[in-house]
Amino acid sequence: MKSLYNLIVFIGIIILLGFSSCSSNEDELSKELTIEDKIELLEKGDWLLKGLEKNVKHTFKSGKRSTFYGIDGVFTTPIPRTFDYYKTNEKLTINYGGSNIKSYEVEFSCENTIVSFFINKEVLQVLYKEGSNYKTCIE
Repeated sequence: MKSLYNLIVFIGIIILLGFSSCSSNEDELSKELTIEDKIELLEKGDWLLKGLEKNVKHTFKSGKRSTFYGIDGVFTTPIPRTFDYYKTNEKLTINYGGSNIKSYEVEFSCENTIVSFFINKEVLQVLYKEGSNYKTCIE
């Protein structure tokens, strides 16, 4: 009788673990951001260029990427030229002028405070969200 009880408990634990691992996978799948989500995140912040965090900042607003230059993290007015951006399938496309158009795969990390831009799985640019805790993820 005791062994039957132990068997039932063991089977119950196995079933419980099986269901909990399935819901965990579903949670991970639901966290995948669409390109629309990624553009929305870009538009909600100001972004510092990796390696030049105190000197170059980008903003994404209403289909225009603006660039600001600064000194020691103090940014004033943007440079006059903006670049159009838009979604192409599941990529972010930026028109740098003329035939210089790049389509990037965009990946967020560190609770959406770091964004990496890829072409053919090669990282071409990394931005950090201004005013965020991104440094805790890179130190």
